[in-house]
Amino acid sequence: MIWDSRAFNSRFYRMVWHSVNFGLKHFLGRRVTGWDHVPSQGGCIIASNHIALVDPPFLGTAAPREVIYVAKQELFRFFLIRWLITSLNAMPLRRQGGDAAAIKLIIKKLAQGWAVVMFPEGTRSRTENFLPAKSGVGLIARRSLAPVVPAYIEGTNRKLSHLLGGRYKLLTRFGPPITAAEIEKYPDSREGHQQISQLVMDRIIRLKGNQ
Repeated sequence: MIWDSRAFNSRFYRMVWHSVNFGLKHFLGRRVTGWDHVPSQGGCIIASNHIALVDPPFLGTAAPREVIYVAKQELFRFFLIRWLITSLNAMPLRRQGGDAAAIKLIIKKLAQGWAVVMFPEGTRSRTENFLPAKSGVGLIARRSLAPVVPAYIEGTNRKLSHLLGGRYKLLTRFGPPITAAEIEKYPDSREGHQQISQLVMDRIIRLKGNQ
């Protein structure tokens, strides 16, 4: 069950998770569907569209288990932000030119049984439109053979006043995982990684249509 504290390793993470969920549900009307698609244990990638800075914690609090975030390296320059996001399992990643050390660490965390939140688009679209998928998610999925859970989020790019007024909905929707067997059909090459990332984006786009 989603409120089962055994889904969390960190007491601080659990406290933040419950507090944020309470506020999002009761004050902003956030809806979450498809919880059962997220594996309760074992390594997996949760891959979502990206429209606002708050998407990582928004998506993480929707997942029924503790997750690891991949955040842009620039956020770790500021002490308070670095302390907060590190306490909530964020890991730095250089967006330009790739980051071999971070990629190895993500694959290691997946092998250890963690769920990792990633964004195939690589950066924010800022709108409900989608950006082209980058190959990073495909590379990590192919090397780790971890299942990929597609997720669609909506409303995080809207003004708080519009959300409080009910003008826009706040939504997280999880879809059926892309299995290791599906991922393994693609070659472990740059082209194969891009094809896997595109498959993930296609599944995310499909979730948007399931209104």
